[in-house]
Amino acid sequence: MTMDQRPDNLEEFLKVAPKQDFPGGGATDYHSRFVDIQNYLNQHVHPHVNAMAMLHEDGYLTDHGPEHVKMVIRRASKLAERKELNLSPYEAYVLLASIHFHDVGIIFGGREEHAIKSDLVMERLGLLMGEDNCEKYAIHKIAAAHGGSVDGDKDTINYLSDVEQLLGQEIRPRVLAALLRFSDELADERSRAARFLLNNGQLPRGSEVYHEYSQALQSVICRVPGNAVDLRFDMTVQDACRSFGKGDRAVYLLDEIFERTLKMHRERMYCMRFLRPSISIDKVNVRISVFGPGFSRVRETIDYRLEESGYPDAVDQIHRMCPTLKDQRYKGGVINGESLCDLLSTGGQP
Repeated sequence: MTMDQRPDNLEEFLKVAPKQDFPGGGATDYHSRFVDIQNYLNQHVHPHVNAMAMLHEDGYLTDHGPEHVKMVIRRASKLAERKELNLSPYEAYVLLASIHFHDVGIIFGGREEHAIKSDLVMERLGLLMGEDNCEKYAIHKIAAAHGGSVDGDKDTINYLSDVEQLLGQEIRPRVLAALLRFSDELADERSRAARFLLNNGQLPRGSEVYHEYSQALQSVICRVPGNAVDLRFDMTVQDACRSFGKGDRAVYLLDEIFERTLKMHRERMYCMRFLRPSISIDKVNVRISVFGPGFSRVRETIDYRLEESGYPDAVDQIHRMCPTLKDQRYKGGVINGESLCDLLSTGGQP
């Protein structure tokens, strides 16, 4: 199979890849193995992750079930379609399996150190995972690198190998971990929000803003040839002017968007370190539209771009990084949750 013939979707790529491209030269049907793993986790594990997070006092998380996993796979497929990446069929299997296991550790103790607990679930799958411990260990390590830390060091991908020999094949653990991690970051749009609970005031106060953020994020487009991620948010005037619970405090939605897009920017910089030159996403473009009343009027539009510029000491200071977020129409000349609410309340026009 040539790169031009390769399907864009990783699952389809795994399905149609020649069997001799996998360990054992066809003795094991890796596509069937993946389908069995996926079916088991979708039925018995993924649907219970949120409930166990609540039990372990992590609040009511945005969706971590089968639909979230499916979205991460979609994002990874989009990134991996880059021909220069030259992902092998076996790497596709390892990546897909790692995506399915990246959050399952929440069941055993909540979000605390969940990234390293996928092995506890793998053990219970038995022969569905095959008999090769080295393969299971590789999947576990790649899944674990999507977050957390190693002995207090957040640079988790750096602890993986550039290239690893596995069952007679070569895989690139750092590349696969970076694909998983950035794809997970790109999969936090409105399908993850508990929309009915949010709209009817039934979410725990401390979890509100996480669902409100996901609900506001109406579009995520990763333009690999264009080296950019485009994010589109929308909110109502009412939502712009109220505060939402976040743990034991309250925040404006706009300030949460600033914080979360900064996090995406940091994750982009970090993951691209391991994906360049095959993939090079250089910027995150953000547009926020404030609607009201109804859908036929946009009261305010806020645009900004997050990219590397100047000396990197301002990476956590969005107003220094984005000059467009300074506007004299806003109270204090700076756009934030409070000044946006003040502008909307006093009849400011875009």
